Amino acid sequence: MKEWIEKNLTIDVVINLFGVVVALFVFSLAYKILRKYLKRTVFKKLKPQTVMIIEKGIKYIFTVCVILYVLNLFGINLSALLGAAGIAGIAVGFAAQTSVSNIISGFFVLSEHAFQIGDYITVNDISGTVYTIDLLSVKLKTPDNQLVRIPNETVIQTNLINVSYNTERRFSLVVDVSYNSDLQQVEDTLLKIAAETPLVIAEPAPRVLFNSFNNSSINLTLAAWCKKEDFLSMKNNLIKSVHKGLKEAGIEIPFPQLDVHFDKPANA
Repeated sequence: MKEWIEKNLTIDVVINLFGVVVALFVFSLAYKILRKYLKRTVFKKLKPQTVMIIEKGIKYIFTVCVILYVLNLFGINLSALLGAAGIAGIAVGFAAQTSVSNIISGFFVLSEHAFQIGDYITVNDISGTVYTIDLLSVKLKTPDNQLVRIPNETVIQTNLINVSYNTERRFSLVVDVSYNSDLQQVEDTLLKIAAETPLVIAEPAPRVLFNSFNNSSINLTLAAWCKKEDFLSMKNNLIKSVHKGLKEAGIEIPFPQLDVHFDKPANA
């Protein structure tokens, strides 16, 4: 070990290692200063997802600069290295097509402004809160706290629903009532229940829509609105209020029943 150190740890190597430490410190300090300056000026005018992309881009640029500087410091021929990288690039070019497509799609995602960090969206039957928006993918946090990565190309090519886009959100509660019910009483009762349910807003006003005649019930929908951040709480409140209110009003919510008849044998 001692012989190896004496042979390899020359003055030039020590100087180069010191240069690496200095380079890391200088580039790190420059990155922090630039990031702090941009936060005070440019970033204030941009959306969070755009800020995130710019920050990552700057970080990648600084990382590449540090690597190139260190390689040059140790006398590594960058021209030969780049030539080898070009040959290797041909081999991995086909594999990188998807990544390039996702990066291009990422710019479309940012330019469309269809959603931002914190919005609740649905893509390909996957729903969740937007956690990050990167050049390659969008990451969602699902209601059961799972992290889902969706490639930007998929986001662009698929129908996307952003339930957080507007300030209000509607909840449509489907209810079945008995054929013996007075439909006007049903409508008045449901509207009264909705008006008295916490977190339901007055405008847009709640509505009752009669949908169809089923085998054993009349199907209808109670539509009520709330602030988007109150949706789950309002939904929970409204379901409980409707169940209690219809019961108190004597309005029956029918459920499927099966009558079984046993025929008595003729010779019994």
